[in-house]
Amino acid sequence: MPRSPIPSYLTAILDEVRPNTDGANADYIEGLRNADPDKLALAVCTRSGHLYSVGDDDYEFTIQSISKPFVYAVALDQLGEDKVHNHVGVEPSGEAFNELSLDDATHRPANPMINAGAIAVNRMVADDAAILTAFSRLAGRTLTVDESILQGELATADRNLALAHMLREYGMITGDVHDAVESYTRQCSILVTVRDLAVMAATLANGGLQPVTGERVLSTKACRLTQAVMASCGMYDGSGRWMSSVGIPAKSGVAGGLIGTLPGQLGAASLSPRLNSEGNSVRGVDIFQSMSSTLGLHMMASNYYSAPGIRAVHRKGETNIVELQGMINFTAAETILHDLVERELVGDNLVLDFRHVTSFNLAGRRLVKEGLRQFREDGFDVAVYDPAFAMPDYEFSDGTQVDSIQDVSESFELTVTPEEAYTALAEPEVDFDVAEDDTGDRLVWHSADEEWAESDIIFDFDKDSDGATTVHVTHRGLTPRYEEAAEHWRGEIRKRLKPLTQQD
Repeated sequence: MPRSPIPSYLTAILDEVRPNTDGANADYIEGLRNADPDKLALAVCTRSGHLYSVGDDDYEFTIQSISKPFVYAVALDQLGEDKVHNHVGVEPSGEAFNELSLDDATHRPANPMINAGAIAVNRMVADDAAILTAFSRLAGRTLTVDESILQGELATADRNLALAHMLREYGMITGDVHDAVESYTRQCSILVTVRDLAVMAATLANGGLQPVTGERVLSTKACRLTQAVMASCGMYDGSGRWMSSVGIPAKSGVAGGLIGTLPGQLGAASLSPRLNSEGNSVRGVDIFQSMSSTLGLHMMASNYYSAPGIRAVHRKGETNIVELQGMINFTAAETILHDLVERELVGDNLVLDFRHVTSFNLAGRRLVKEGLRQFREDGFDVAVYDPAFAMPDYEFSDGTQVDSIQDVSESFELTVTPEEAYTALAEPEVDFDVAEDDTGDRLVWHSADEEWAESDIIFDFDKDSDGATTVHVTHRGLTPRYEEAAEHWRGEIRKRLKPLTQQD
């Protein structure tokens, strides 16, 4: 049975970044310091709930600061935007994540992605059980807290305690500062895998609707605001460089996790414990840079948005004809290939019809061709119908070529005027209707037979300098036994025009 090529692409990305051993584990507590630095994993979840993961995808690690956007979204839903933003801003700080600073005028933390802002947001929710429950609903399974990491973090929490005292001094939080820091640290100590994080990120991208379970976990507005803050603040003082080069709203954690969202499309997550000087996973950054460039995921790219990829699927004899539409990028190609695999197609032939495709980006083209190659390996004769050349090349990854079905074209020289030629062809054959009528210049016959649906015969009339006429005839469209059909219509058109032609 054909398989989606997505896992092999994700594996190739891991293989590309694996040799990079720059950076070092977070070392301020034993649990993070002793984590295996070679762990490497990647997961992608689409808004349709299709989850792909490779590498150490079942390895659990603590969520750390990746918890911040999700608790912020929960607070927005519980308290509303105005109340939340009375206590935390939405502006980039330009400072380290644990900087001891508040806004000079409002005394608020700059944003909910730095530690001061995250502590303030945690106090607004002020319910450890509710946070853990929300995270479990987001992941689609019951999550737990790593108590050993929690205790290790609390033993070295002096800076966060200082932040909490400062927040309470200016009225941004109330209650005991030790309780505030313990609750914040507990949310950071929740255990997850990259599969969990990809689904959680995809829920943000999907406007709060968990794509695997179908449960409404967050509001659309909370997800929109959260991703906006992730875009500007999620990678701390490197957020501007990140958005310009990678273009994906993101959040990192000191255990080596990294998430990204493409609003309306997908969520992704990686794991690699070694960190750079900004506290972000070295290989995680490499992974997202590679996905952005090779899979065309930059949010500001002109090909970011796409229409649904499959327009229609027809079965004609032993041939499956799949009509695609719109701009085919990574997300559209993934949906197309997933749907084709799920359909369990039968028959001998598979043809992809590109007539309604406006363009392919690099990732879409690669994935569609790889998917076709895998269908061929599974025993299908595969081909494409691409009259406007939407796909620039037809070469598979193994160097072979996909067959391209060509329109039937022929020209006839006539001894009559274009008007007389037009009159001779104005009455279509049985089962055809006149679809276009540009008198004297072009005539289009369109099939009215269901079996020959979307099959056109196009006549273009050119007046020659000697007063004669050249008729250019094109048979366009996919038909049953299209090679036999091509020869059939060549013969029919020759017969129809024979009384008017100079040819014998």
